[in-house]
Amino acid sequence: MSERPVRRRDARPLADLIGPAIEDACRKRGFATTEIVTAWADIVDPALAERARPECIRWPRRRPGADGLEPGTLIVRTDGPGALMITYQAAAIVERLNAFFGWKAVGRVKVEQRPPPPDTRPRPRVSRPLSAAEEARVAGLVRADGDPRLAEAVKRLGRQVLASEPGPDAPRRPDAL
Repeated sequence: MSERPVRRRDARPLADLIGPAIEDACRKRGFATTEIVTAWADIVDPALAERARPECIRWPRRRPGADGLEPGTLIVRTDGPGALMITYQAAAIVERLNAFFGWKAVGRVKVEQRPPPPDTRPRPRVSRPLSAAEEARVAGLVRADGDPRLAEAVKRLGRQVLASEPGPDAPRRPDAL
């Protein structure tokens, strides 16, 4: 009996397996890369990114004798107030997108006024307010003679760490020691 050699498949990262499927879906919508979708909040301000989503880029048909690719139209899906915000910021959005791509990929923004799909990202937890003693403790940890921006960043971090812990007057669980 001759045994067939057993093929062994090594483990691969999930991104290697899913990446091509996502890229195909993005290309069908006119996006050259997936980064415009994943970096949307970085391209536009975060408040606008919550209300609006890039739907697709519509590229114009190539004309015979045209030198290069003409800029496309970005279709953005948003609700009513978001449509107004995008209309006012359209020139800045086009400029940021072209800077993001590194070439004049988008020439204009068109708004589709429909509610965007719900955002499934986890929301940040609301921190509890700090007591005066805790504020004093945070202020005592930071040196005043250093860089003021660094000092403020360390204070913010200290406040967030203390606010994430249960407060001094919070009821303790009997099993928590």
